[in-house]
Amino acid sequence: MTNFSTDADLLKWEPALMREIVLDHQCLTQGSGASSQTFSVVAASGLFITSKVRAGHVVHLRNADQGVDGYYEVISVEGETELMAGLVGGRGDEWVPLPTATDLEFRIQTFDPQHEEARWALLTRFGLETDASGQGEDLARWIAEHRSLRRASVALVLATLYRGQAGSPGAPGQESGLAVKAEHYARLYEDEVAKARLVLDRDADGRPDDVRTLASHRLRRD
Repeated sequence: MTNFSTDADLLKWEPALMREIVLDHQCLTQGSGASSQTFSVVAASGLFITSKVRAGHVVHLRNADQGVDGYYEVISVEGETELMAGLVGGRGDEWVPLPTATDLEFRIQTFDPQHEEARWALLTRFGLETDASGQGEDLARWIAEHRSLRRASVALVLATLYRGQAGSPGAPGQESGLAVKAEHYARLYEDEVAKARLVLDRDADGRPDDVRTLASHRLRRD
């Protein structure tokens, strides 16, 4: 199942997100004694494959003595003890290397459950959940360009996360600040959904079958 947004996408909009919202029950793996060089993170206790770490997740690397405390986008998982990562937002030859450091604490927390909920909410919003006669896992494959729903998905996930945290006990004023962010992203979600235009290719032949907007869909061919 492919979601429309990733954890790294969230950090492009809210760089401090994973410092503001810590969900221990959604931590995939964590430990110490890791090392980083160029784009490689090596951790003997990583269990990166077992923990289902994948591209688009975010790894937090920290060693205060060596001046390292940052969040990096996972590019690929090479094995149980090694993954490739770079500065969030990098692409291809533009990836920014990791700091060279040893004895790092590492942690990979994910918001995958929230991305999945956003995925189904968007499919439902555009009326796609009723179109595949129960084959829900294939619905997103009909959308020719997933990027058309990325911003809406990011906004919905952020609204959900901040709304959930706004009612949690915290420092004075923190709850109201989170509530303001929740409302901001809820409005942004509605704006992005209203602008979204989905080109559907149901049989994967490279030709569009129909185009959907929030209000309606237009049949292109039989």
